[in-house]
Amino acid sequence: MPVKISQSLMKALTDYNNVLNPNVDVSASSYHNCGLYFKAKYVDKIDMKEEPSAAMKEGIYFEYLCTGALPRDGSTPEPEKTLKGQLTTAYARAEQASQLFKKVISHYQIKILKTGYSLSTETMTGIMDIWAEWDGQPCIIDLKYSGLIDDKWNELGWNTDSLMHKHSLMIQGVHYKILVKDMLGLDVPFFYFVFNSKDSSDMKILEEVVDPEKFDKHREAVDDAIKLLGYLERTGFKAFPDYRYCKDCPLFATCDQRHDYPKIQKVYY
Repeated sequence: MPVKISQSLMKALTDYNNVLNPNVDVSASSYHNCGLYFKAKYVDKIDMKEEPSAAMKEGIYFEYLCTGALPRDGSTPEPEKTLKGQLTTAYARAEQASQLFKKVISHYQIKILKTGYSLSTETMTGIMDIWAEWDGQPCIIDLKYSGLIDDKWNELGWNTDSLMHKHSLMIQGVHYKILVKDMLGLDVPFFYFVFNSKDSSDMKILEEVVDPEKFDKHREAVDDAIKLLGYLERTGFKAFPDYRYCKDCPLFATCDQRHDYPKIQKVYY
């Protein structure tokens, strides 16, 4: 079955291709950049059973409280608690932030129609956090729970003035708006609801207004990604083994390209 392009697959493919490209000054910086990992996750569809980071767990719990959405493995997110049985500070903030979400939804009289709403075309796929009705119009709402709500320089920072330059973040709205247009025939607004994981009273609502040229460019990028995937499947995916990354990779036990020990590196002075 042909691989359909999701927003996360496209980003991972771009990162892997940059490592392959001798004209791009990028080296593999984690096992996620390894071709064997990419193939296993996105082509072979192997469940990598990776442990989420602490920040990701907080975000998963926050989204569960907001919408009832479960993670992909179907498990119910559980908060971390102190020895006295109370929520840790981080999880108490997530709970408080979810209450703010519900207040915002009520204030704007937003009607949540679906959560985890999946749409697919012959070439593209995506899962929307929230499919809603706002002022009588359908819309997409994507939840973000971030400690970088005002960060300008980090690639994942949500400083408003710098977002136009952050392709890895903004591609999501373009991707989902195309899916809705192609499958439902609707041109709908796309909103990011960004909540501050460091301050439960802080959030902002961002509507992504997309330049029409971006839609054509994204469709071209999807076609290019499909062609690149076909080429890589014919020619093979390249491993970038390094002990420091291999030891944490979920494929470590079965990978015949892994490094079991660190290599000796020469440094010149």
